Amino acid sequence: MDKNITRKRTWKRVGLKSSGKKGFNSWLYSPREQLQNCIWIFILGDPDDIPSVPHAHAKEKGYRLDAWTGDIYPAGNERNRTIGKLRRKELKKLHSDPDFIKFAKKQIEWYRTENPNIKFYIPEWFNLKNKQSRLVLKNNKNTINEYSFIGKAIINR
Repeated sequence: MDKNITRKRTWKRVGLKSSGKKGFNSWLYSPREQLQNCIWIFILGDPDDIPSVPHAHAKEKGYRLDAWTGDIYPAGNERNRTIGKLRRKELKKLHSDPDFIKFAKKQIEWYRTENPNIKFYIPEWFNLKNKQSRLVLKNNKNTINEYSFIGKAIINR
């Protein structure tokens, strides 16, 4: 074997099994940047409503993140004691990310169909934002393509 040839490492993407479902990428959401030095993963279909719907799990440490308040809870079943909190700037970035908004909407809809008797907290700003986007879509359908002039006009010949 020639010593001048360098070996390249190949990286294998590791993820959760999709169990044969199409569109698996839409089942996961992760913010582009680390928040509180953790990589957070939101999973569509997570049956747990505590600390919030949706909530994230830290990739390496197992912490749980309340998506609405930014509170961080320890790994395991203990959810009464917080061990940290996202900074206001980090939480604002998360809440303004359109991918997060889409994912949260899907997770809330999924959770409501699976558990119709369980009530959970959704902030008012999120509800208003979703209602507002529906109103904008309805207004776009009724656009006027023709205009007519009403009034006096002077035509110079």
